[in-house]
Amino acid sequence: MDTRSLTILEYDKIIHDLTALAHSTPGADLCAALQPSSDLETVLLRQAETDDAVKLILEKGVLPLGGISEIRPAVHRARSGSVLAIHEFLRIAAFLHAVDKVRLALPDDGPGSRVVYGLVAQLRPQRALKTRLDECIAGEEELHDSASSQLASLRRRIRQAQVDVKESLQRIVRNQAKALQEQLVTLRGDRYVVPVKAEHRGSIPGLVHDTSASGSTLFVEPLPIVELNNKIRELMGLEREEIERILIELSGQVADSADLLVANANILAELDFLMAKARLALKQQAMMPQVNDEGRIFLQAARHPLIPKDRVVPIHFELGIAFNSLIITGPNTGGKTVALKTCGLFCLMAMAGLQIPARDGSQVSVFEQVLADIGDEQSIEQDLSTFSSHMRNIIQITEKAQPRTLVLVDELGSGTDPSEGAALAISILDYLRAHGCRTVATTHYKELKGYALNTPGVENACCEFDSETLRPTYRLLIGVPGVSNAFAISSRLGLSGEIIGQAKLLLSDEGLRFEELVSAIEKSRVEADRMREEVTRLREQARAEQQRLERERLAWQEKSKAIVQQAREEARELYELAQLEIEELLEQTRTAMNEQDVFARHHAVSAGRQKARSGRSRIEGEIGRATLSAGAGERPEQLVVGQTYYAPALEMTGKLVEGPDNRGQCILQSGAMKVSVPAEGLRVPGSKSVDTGDWNGAGLSGTASRSGRGGRRLSDAGSKDSGEKGRSGTSQGKITLNRTMTMSTEIQLLGQTVEEALQTLDKYLDDAVLAGIASVRIVHGKGTGALRAAVSQYLKRDPRVKTYRLGTFGEGDSGVTLAELK
Repeated sequence: MDTRSLTILEYDKIIHDLTALAHSTPGADLCAALQPSSDLETVLLRQAETDDAVKLILEKGVLPLGGISEIRPAVHRARSGSVLAIHEFLRIAAFLHAVDKVRLALPDDGPGSRVVYGLVAQLRPQRALKTRLDECIAGEEELHDSASSQLASLRRRIRQAQVDVKESLQRIVRNQAKALQEQLVTLRGDRYVVPVKAEHRGSIPGLVHDTSASGSTLFVEPLPIVELNNKIRELMGLEREEIERILIELSGQVADSADLLVANANILAELDFLMAKARLALKQQAMMPQVNDEGRIFLQAARHPLIPKDRVVPIHFELGIAFNSLIITGPNTGGKTVALKTCGLFCLMAMAGLQIPARDGSQVSVFEQVLADIGDEQSIEQDLSTFSSHMRNIIQITEKAQPRTLVLVDELGSGTDPSEGAALAISILDYLRAHGCRTVATTHYKELKGYALNTPGVENACCEFDSETLRPTYRLLIGVPGVSNAFAISSRLGLSGEIIGQAKLLLSDEGLRFEELVSAIEKSRVEADRMREEVTRLREQARAEQQRLERERLAWQEKSKAIVQQAREEARELYELAQLEIEELLEQTRTAMNEQDVFARHHAVSAGRQKARSGRSRIEGEIGRATLSAGAGERPEQLVVGQTYYAPALEMTGKLVEGPDNRGQCILQSGAMKVSVPAEGLRVPGSKSVDTGDWNGAGLSGTASRSGRGGRRLSDAGSKDSGEKGRSGTSQGKITLNRTMTMSTEIQLLGQTVEEALQTLDKYLDDAVLAGIASVRIVHGKGTGALRAAVSQYLKRDPRVKTYRLGTFGEGDSGVTLAELK
């Protein structure tokens, strides 16, 4: 890759930022050496590694890579037989601790396809070497006493000898205080001495090791102490020999583990390098681009990473899709050069495996060469003008031009006569296009705008200029030629209007019309962009409103379920209350039966049953109201025969076949079953309707018709079923419904006593009412007439019976009683 172009596109600044994010010197070295690759497979692998590291940081945080030093040179020296210094062992020990920390941070059971997990799994802890170094190394230049038993013994003897020397010297200090300059014990070299006044030299015989600068103080080693100092010196020599032996031993252990140490060092350096790339991506809010080698560049909301976030303006950029050459025009300081550098820098970053600060879906191509000529390199020393310096760079670019080359040229053809410069620029663009290059050039020449309009594969672009504020917006507009806005900018800066007006007169009519046309196109595009943004805003607003309504619908649905559940709980409580009332009625009935004659007893039983039914109807009304309050559906404005309605109390959907009558009752049919329900209890069917298949599952078949009070009893069964069992139906309800399907309109009382017959008749009438039978035939026979009289007397008092009579000829005569039920 061309080194000069890397510098021009400021790739070196990106690498500087990357290196600063590394935790270790080896990782920083890898960052500093990172170069773009022109091989697609290599680039894809690098991008996958960076993306994996980004995901790891977001999931687990940054790996604990602090405190890692470069140990590989020391390891190589140990392998060659050299003895390492104590501080080198200290760094190796810290490195081994770092290996253990990283291994603990990411266990082996991580995802197998993840690059970082794979690298961490390759680390091989060396616990024996780490333990030995921890036992021996105390600091940069110190070993622990526990490094060996011999070293511990020598140091104990040295400390004891030093104590003996100090005690002897302290006695001399106390006894010869007048001869001493100060009452203290000090060291000269490695020997203990006392400071003696020069005039009292003879008072303390011994060896003079030093004098003060003034000569008034002599540092004397008293003769009684010489032997003790010699002993300390001898022990220290033995200590140094033992330390040397320990260092040789440790160097040998490092040499034995050299391969593993170097492998671990390489892995940790690679991990630090990956973490630095990931941290840079997160810092820049970057994403992994789609990479190709076909010259396609498509950048969405691309932000130059070296411009502060509060100042950078995202741009949209494309090249190599519908066109291979892009001519960018517009005013100075409008953002042309930034767009040029953004394109080149993003390609270099992607080729190096770095993520780019752009929107998801952005594409970048891999190139063999990225060649750039940006900036003014005029030099007085080298006798280079602006034009000459540019032309020298252009010559080098044309010599390297080939397919899979990205060429970026700023102010192409500038620095010379405009007509010649424009012609030369067009010729250079044609040459690069013919050699298969992807080219981006900036210019002020209107001839190049016309060239882009008339040449296939070449497109115009401009940096937007706000005509109202007379300031650039720095947005790049593809497909629109730009104008330099020299007159507008000059006017804003304060140039005389007379001068500007005269300048406009000097423009050719054709050039003026072209500039006006371009300005009109740009204004139309600005308006179109504004409308598109408004449509996008409204679409997002509508989507947000739709999501809000959906959330509210789900919330109401949950609230409705809770209300229905509460209603069912209340229904269950009502049924329990009804059960208690029934038990009281039964108890009262039993008491009455024990005290009255047979007719009175049976009348009491019938009255009790009637009271129970009344209580049941009252409770059903409570349940119906509770269910309706739970939102079982909307009440119809008008009932229409033939329409389908939902009865919440029965949890049943059916067709209205009759009603409402003068009592407000309607006949609702579901399949073969007809039930009577109150008109106010019907609702328009909706989400609360239930499938009638559950009723069929209860044994409904055939063509039997049920109505009247039977419907109310079925309502009771359905309501209780709804409150306790949901839609499945209770076993009691199934038995009742099956009984109604097999109910006979005739009952035989022959051969029974009066009391037995009346009990059988009472139960039969209950079942007949439940089944909705309008008339029944009671066979009691002629006999003595006692049973016939008892039946007649019983029917006369029974509130369930509308009318009754004896049978006529052909109906069974006086042996049969026919009764019509209410």
